[in-house]
Amino acid sequence: MRRNKNSRVTDAAYDEILREWQNGIYRINLYIILITLCIEIVFMFILNAKGTISVPIPQYIPLYILRPTLINIAAFATCLWLNHRGKISHSVRAMLPLVLLTVVVSNLIVVHYVFSALYATIIVPIYVSSIYGNTKITRRLFYLLMPVYVFDMICILITPGRNLPSEFPYDVLVAFCMIPLSYLLVKNIVEYENKKEQLIMKRSIENDKLREEIKVDGLTEIYNHTGLFEYMDAKIDEYEEGKQLMISVIDIDFFKRFNDDFGHETGNVVLKALANMMQTAADEVPGNEDGQKVLAARYGGEEFSLVFSDMEMNEAVAILKKIHEQFGKQSFPGINRKVTFSAGIAKYEHGMTDQMFFEKADQALYRAKNEGRNRIIVAE
Repeated sequence: MRRNKNSRVTDAAYDEILREWQNGIYRINLYIILITLCIEIVFMFILNAKGTISVPIPQYIPLYILRPTLINIAAFATCLWLNHRGKISHSVRAMLPLVLLTVVVSNLIVVHYVFSALYATIIVPIYVSSIYGNTKITRRLFYLLMPVYVFDMICILITPGRNLPSEFPYDVLVAFCMIPLSYLLVKNIVEYENKKEQLIMKRSIENDKLREEIKVDGLTEIYNHTGLFEYMDAKIDEYEEGKQLMISVIDIDFFKRFNDDFGHETGNVVLKALANMMQTAADEVPGNEDGQKVLAARYGGEEFSLVFSDMEMNEAVAILKKIHEQFGKQSFPGINRKVTFSAGIAKYEHGMTDQMFFEKADQALYRAKNEGRNRIIVAE
C-alpha cells in the first residue's frame, strides 16, 4: 500500500537504557569495593580490640585490606578503560560489568572464606546477565565462572595459616553445582523471555499493519478520511510559528454525471488514475527528518486532498497545478470527453482546528466551482 513514509524506528532509546543500566552496575561494583574496604578496616579494629584477630595487624592490612582493594580497583579501572574504547565489540562491552562483578565476588570469597554462604555469590553475575536477554553472553559468563571458582578454591587451599571449617568440602561442592544449574535456569528464562518478546513484537506489527489498513482507502490505496485527519492533527500539533502548512481540497468536475454516462467501473478507473498522479507527485518531493512532506488522501467519493508541510505556498500550488494539468490531459479508454478537477488550497493559521483548516480550503474549492470549475483557487 502506498502511503506517507513512516519514520524509522531505531534502537537508540533501548541503547540509552542499556548504557544507564551498565553504568549502574559499575556504580554498584564501586559501592561494594568501598563498603568492603570500610568493613575490613572496622573489623580490624574490633578484632584487634577483642584480641581475636587471626594475624598481626602488619600482616592483616596487606592481606585483608590492601591486596583485595587493589585488585578490585585495578579491575574496575581496566573495565572502565576498555568500556570507553571505541574499538571493542558490543558483546565485549556488554560483558565488562559482569566480568568486574565476577572479580569483586571472587575477591570476597577468597578473603572471607570462613563465611561459606559467600561461596554462593559466585552465581550472582549469571543472574545479572539475564538483563541482556542474550544466551551467548550468559554462556560466556558461565565458561568464565567455572575456572574462576576453581581458582578461588585453590587460592584458599594453598594460602598458609588458614583454618578451613570441616564443612568446607561440602560447601565448595554445593556452590560448584549451583553454577551450571544457575546457568541452565537463566538460559531457559532468557529463551522464554525472547520468545515472548518476539510474539509481542509480531502481534504489535500485525496491529500496526491493521491500524494502517484502517487508514487507507481500499480502492485507490492512498489515505482515507481517517488517515487524512489523523495526519493533519499530528501536523497541527507539531506546528510552530514560521513553519508552513497547507491543505488542498480536490473535487473531480461533474463526476456524478460522468458515472451515470460511463458506469461506476469506468469511474473507478478515473479515481485510481487521479490518486496515482497525486501519490506520484507526493513521492517526488524529497522528505525531511519528520517524514514525507506531501500526503495524498481520498476522503470520500470523488473528493481528494493533499497536505503540504515545510514548503512555501507557491511550491504547493506548483505541485497542485502540475497534477491538474496532467489529469486534464489524461485520456481514458471509452471516454469521449475531457476529465478535469477543481481545487481549493489554504494555508494554516495558528489557532485553527483541523476542521477550520479543512473548511478554509473547502470554501476555496466552492469558489472554484462557482467560477466555472477546472481551476485552482488559493484561499485568501
